[in-house]
Amino acid sequence: MLKTSITNLILRGLTLVSKFILLLFIARYLSPESLGVFGLVSVSMAISLYLLGMDFYAFNSREIIAHTEEGCAPLIRDQLVFHGMVYIIVLPLLIVLFVFDFIAWQYIGWFYALLILEHLSQEANRLLITLSKPTMANIVLFLRSGIWVYAVVGTGYFYHDTRTLQFIWSMWCLGGILCVSMTIFTLRKMSWKKTFSVSVNWQWLKRGFLGSMPFFGSTVAMLGVQYADRFFIQNYHGEAMVGVYTFYANIANVVQTFVFTGVIAILYPKIIDAFQKRKYDDYRALMRKMSAGVIGGAVVLSGIAAVAIVPLLKLVNKSIYNEYLSVFWILLAAISILVICSLPHYGLFVRHRDRQIFISTLVAVICTITLNFILVPQYGVQGAAISCLVGYSILFLLKINFLLRGKRILVEVRDDEKVGVKL
Repeated sequence: MLKTSITNLILRGLTLVSKFILLLFIARYLSPESLGVFGLVSVSMAISLYLLGMDFYAFNSREIIAHTEEGCAPLIRDQLVFHGMVYIIVLPLLIVLFVFDFIAWQYIGWFYALLILEHLSQEANRLLITLSKPTMANIVLFLRSGIWVYAVVGTGYFYHDTRTLQFIWSMWCLGGILCVSMTIFTLRKMSWKKTFSVSVNWQWLKRGFLGSMPFFGSTVAMLGVQYADRFFIQNYHGEAMVGVYTFYANIANVVQTFVFTGVIAILYPKIIDAFQKRKYDDYRALMRKMSAGVIGGAVVLSGIAAVAIVPLLKLVNKSIYNEYLSVFWILLAAISILVICSLPHYGLFVRHRDRQIFISTLVAVICTITLNFILVPQYGVQGAAISCLVGYSILFLLKINFLLRGKRILVEVRDDEKVGVKL
């Protein structure tokens, strides 16, 4: 048990550190414009990933947790069928990113290759977590996001000709191929022969599609809060400023990444399982554990980031990043709020209060985009950071309000039931 925990910790640590190392590598050895292009491609992929996934995993994870391992194979097969149909519709539509010049045409091949591999890798990692295979989930995550980064940095250090976006993206593709291959190998013993002799459950897919729509709507709205700022910055101030914003946003986002991987990803399947099985004492104990981990992690990691930022700027050694240090402090506060916001989010999620999640996120994105329209043209990256901070704050306040209000109603109902009042 101890050996497994140490292995998982090492794998998660190497994966998380790799993203940070890649950011510093690009910032130091490539131009701010190149970092801006990398950021725009990455953000466009992040948005497109949700369009391809349609948040179907959020619906299917509940279904998989409720089934035995033997009963999971048809659910996995049908989810792949669902994604295949979405690919046929969505992939051609994404050409608008190039038509409207969000991304230069020269990167179209890289974009589509990375997008498909990244989506398959993402779903593979989520599936392994849901199936309670944390060690293998961490291995494929390391293949997807870690090992190729170290290859890029090591090669780039000795061979200057490899310090290009094209080489970075080619290694990223290789990591995705390894991730998908390892997942297929891990799941090879499931009842696939029996599964493929059974027809696709189209009614279940329809129910899953409709059931995932609230999650998808919330996610699309959340993408507006998280990523719209990059496109505003590009439109008004150019790719170099996108590079500056990407640099600070990714450093601040380390807090969220570590907390999610080290706390939330481990506990939320258990929280969902306990709530679905009406083990409310276990559920409350797990929520307390997650609250301590999330809040404590946010505080500690934010402190580490605050101390580390000045040495990091000296390491990158480019004056353009020093000029906009204030952006980092605003984004660090914003990300800390977003991390803590995960607590009321999962409280609502396990109760199937998807409509309230969607309303909270929709209000937050409307406010964020409105502020970007107002602030980015005049204040640039600082205006984008302020818009992000306000958006995350509104999101947190709305979700915590919905959760607490729901708990008060539940208490009132229970009290009335005790005295025989029929509601």
